Amino acid sequence: MKDRLCTAHIAVPAIGMCLHCHKPYCEACKVETHYGKFCCFDCSGKYAAFKATWKEPKLKTQWFAAMVSGIICLALLAEALAWAGHRWLGISALAPWDLVSRFFP
Repeated sequence: MKDRLCTAHIAVPAIGMCLHCHKPYCEACKVETHYGKFCCFDCSGKYAAFKATWKEPKLKTQWFAAMVSGIICLALLAEALAWAGHRWLGISALAPWDLVSRFFP
């Protein structure tokens, strides 16, 4: 903060940046609340109102995990069908997809 000056008091060096508007402030302008330090009461009120209405976004990890496990299950099913079609039914077009017979002849 050495090179920054307070936006309200132009000749005074800044000691921090407002959590809401990101403007530098000096010791005389500083407003400290339990949310953080601000350059004025207006910014502290706006930030408090924002925090009061903010809802943390829900993580979609359960949906993602279900999608990944579904894709893995479909890949295993496709491989089982390719193996059965190539080995039991004798469909030669399925030979490139029959990975089981390649590794376990």
